[in-house]
Amino acid sequence: MFLSLIKFFHGFLRIQLSGYSPERFLNLCSNHNILIWDLTNHGDGYEFNISIHGYRQLKPLLKKTKTRLKIVKKTGLPFFLYRYRKRKIFFVGIPVCFMLLMYLTTFIWLIDINGNSLITDSTILTYLEEQGASFGTKKKVIDCEQLEESLRTEYPDIIWASVRLKGSKMTIDLQENLITGETDTSKQTAKPEGAYDIVAEKDAIISSIVTRRGTPNVKTKSKVKSGDILVSSRLDIYNDSNEITSHVYVTADADIFGQTVYTYQDAFPLQYTKKVKNGTQNSIYSLDIFSYQIRLPSAYKKKEPFISYTESRQLAIAKDYYVPVTLEKTTYYACDYQKVTLSKDDAKAKAQENISLFLKKLQEKGIQITDKNVMIDFKDSKCCINARITVIEKIGRYRPAEIQNISTDERQNENESD
Repeated sequence: MFLSLIKFFHGFLRIQLSGYSPERFLNLCSNHNILIWDLTNHGDGYEFNISIHGYRQLKPLLKKTKTRLKIVKKTGLPFFLYRYRKRKIFFVGIPVCFMLLMYLTTFIWLIDINGNSLITDSTILTYLEEQGASFGTKKKVIDCEQLEESLRTEYPDIIWASVRLKGSKMTIDLQENLITGETDTSKQTAKPEGAYDIVAEKDAIISSIVTRRGTPNVKTKSKVKSGDILVSSRLDIYNDSNEITSHVYVTADADIFGQTVYTYQDAFPLQYTKKVKNGTQNSIYSLDIFSYQIRLPSAYKKKEPFISYTESRQLAIAKDYYVPVTLEKTTYYACDYQKVTLSKDDAKAKAQENISLFLKKLQEKGIQITDKNVMIDFKDSKCCINARITVIEKIGRYRPAEIQNISTDERQNENESD
């Protein structure tokens, strides 16, 4: 590789040798230390590559061996510069393009997120955009340590975060707490400030409750309905006579898990039509530059029916030095329609696959599945699935509390009841 670059920068020629004694000519080149390479035999002569400096030393050898040379091809930087010596704008554009590429490397053009399972990539990318650390952001304005701390603060499931900048790439490595069984992080919000109760998000049976702040209104095995107050933000202040003298309102804080029920319904026909590739394929290429798409010329015209697959690759001028240019390749496969008839066993297998996918999505949200009851029926040439899934999940959500001030009459009633 390195030797090829040296030959390119110095320039070399492809020579065709013919005449009386070409073998003697080659021996003389070896005796005079004239380097030739890629030697090939072409019937009554030879072809080989030689440097410009070596070519200038061949004249006496040609006379001595009565051979002739013909230049077949000129390769290298000297010939390139000579060929375009009058195109000044072209040579000015080379350093301008180089400086533009160097300027683009001062921005972030690729974000690589690793280690996340509960929190989706789109959620993190949206948060980075809100923090001003997304695609197209200047690297010098990004504080990696501050961004790591804000990620841990915003998402309680993240117990460790690392943000690194290299080239025009930002790498975010995360470690999540997968043991706590938190619910979907997309529903979680930052803890509010002020007087907030924790209320039930849905009907449930309380399976566990750990209160850190506030007054719990429910116990384990209590049945609650959506909107019921689970932990009140009101704290009662008592005097020495065990009388309530005032109320203090705080932000309730507790981990409350409840047993809830999910229902799953699905149906699909036993007979359907699907597309099958017939082997014919064509590709269309396009470039995405920033937010603009340039479709490269193609003579291919899509014909129905077809199946398409798209592959994309972001371009880089070196390792970790990416530019905001993405090459997309869309491959179109011509296909035919084929009728498919499922047997009952095949339909049951497909139904089990669908319900397993649904259960997997619940588990990815940190929901613990305790029981499931799945029924598969066949009606009107359809496979119908009905499932009742019992789970344990976090059911609390915040709601502003109603502030109530204790009155003198209430105090008197409490004294009388004592």
